[in-house]
Amino acid sequence: ARGGYTAGNPAIYLAVASNDGFLHFIRNTNVGGTESGEEVWAFMPRATMGGLKTLRANATGVPHPYSLDGSPVAYIEDSNFNGSIEPGEKAYLFIGLRRAGKAYYALDISDPENPTLMWTIDKSGAFGELANTFSNPRVGLVNVGGTATPVVIFAGGYDFNKDARVGVGTNDSEGNAIYVVDAETGSLIWKARQGSGFPTSMVFEHPDLVDSIPSTVSIADTDGDVMIDRILVGDTGGNVWRADLAGPDSANWTLTLLASLGRHAPGAAGKSDDRRFFHRPDIVPTQDENGVYDAVLIGSGDRPDPLDQGGLTSNYFYMIKDRNVIPGSGADAGIGHDSLGDVTDNCLQEGSVCTADLAPGWRLELEDNGEKSLATPVTIGGRVFFTTYLPSGGSSASACAPSEGLGRLYAVSLHDASSVFNYDTSTDEPGGPDVGTTKSDRSSELNAPGIPAEVVSIPPNRILRPDLQIETLDINTRWRTFWYLEEDSDL
Repeated sequence: ARGGYTAGNPAIYLAVASNDGFLHFIRNTNVGGTESGEEVWAFMPRATMGGLKTLRANATGVPHPYSLDGSPVAYIEDSNFNGSIEPGEKAYLFIGLRRAGKAYYALDISDPENPTLMWTIDKSGAFGELANTFSNPRVGLVNVGGTATPVVIFAGGYDFNKDARVGVGTNDSEGNAIYVVDAETGSLIWKARQGSGFPTSMVFEHPDLVDSIPSTVSIADTDGDVMIDRILVGDTGGNVWRADLAGPDSANWTLTLLASLGRHAPGAAGKSDDRRFFHRPDIVPTQDENGVYDAVLIGSGDRPDPLDQGGLTSNYFYMIKDRNVIPGSGADAGIGHDSLGDVTDNCLQEGSVCTADLAPGWRLELEDNGEKSLATPVTIGGRVFFTTYLPSGGSSASACAPSEGLGRLYAVSLHDASSVFNYDTSTDEPGGPDVGTTKSDRSSELNAPGIPAEVVSIPPNRILRPDLQIETLDINTRWRTFWYLEEDSDL
């Protein structure tokens, strides 16, 4: 509610990047409440200007140049929680370039009509490991020297070395890092990179961090103090990493290897095991008969090669049980692909005998030809929703249209990947109740071609599918809560 806007018609703006090289800032409504859509301002990074001549010429046979290809992320500090950014409060916008380059930009939009450029990070100095900035920034507070400090967290990015489609991927020379940056100054607070040196207050090195990390990282506050203390992310070598930002002294922050599920996994052989991660995992605190754990859910798939021009990889969706749930307790876990119980055949529901060991977690093979996971999963009420892409699936609408492939939506149990919905009614017995206990009940085809996005949660009990259908979930969204009033002991 500012500048003539009210709580009933607040000043809302949309930030969107585009391949014309601009970050556009668009007004939602006018002061009087009518629809607007007017561009208030646009920001063009210098790094994108070189592509304008190519865009304007639009010459035949010249590849389309990537420009401002990242997604903007906002940090908002509404100190009095009244829904308005008032003088003294803060709103910042952060964005990377993805395939257009190796830089991040920060803008102060606390006054949305008059932005200022706060800082720029490029591949130099403390950020010498930076590759193409695929990793969308994550924002929040971190305990730095005893102060709750606004930070931006991102991975090192994508090394175009991994674009090579011949053979198994090799080690990368850039992008194999994780950064924690001061949101207001752009200065490095801490980073993890490849190496074997002794940790300092700003640098932690791990010898096995040899693959670039294009994925957005997952962040968590595991002890409820409103500050980020854990980071999880997968890399292009099939590894899953865990960083602990425990305590105020960054010299004690660590990076540990939670799981090796791709080319580095024990027994991995050839292209079929060259699994890669391009999208952030989901983190779900839960428990089983052995105690509490953080369920880390992630699916593999080579995003730059969706049509498998470099050969077929056997992709999987994974649930890894990280039992080091206390901040700072992370350690190299030694979990490999074969360590996780194989639940692909759904023997827990359909078989009389099942030997899958789920103590360390489970793995579910994406069995169709070329099937791969190219989006972030989401877990609601103990049910995991994720999408996959089948490049050879579906059919084109006409002989003149390209075959875009199809998408598939999975819904499985968090604890054992069993079916939770009756997606395949053809397996129901005539006249019997609708059930969802077969392997084919785990998934349904999306009513839209091409690579699907992630599922969107619509609280309290609905999801938006990538084909824009809404499903209602039969889940508990309210729990009994008990409290007592402590009365004065003198009464």
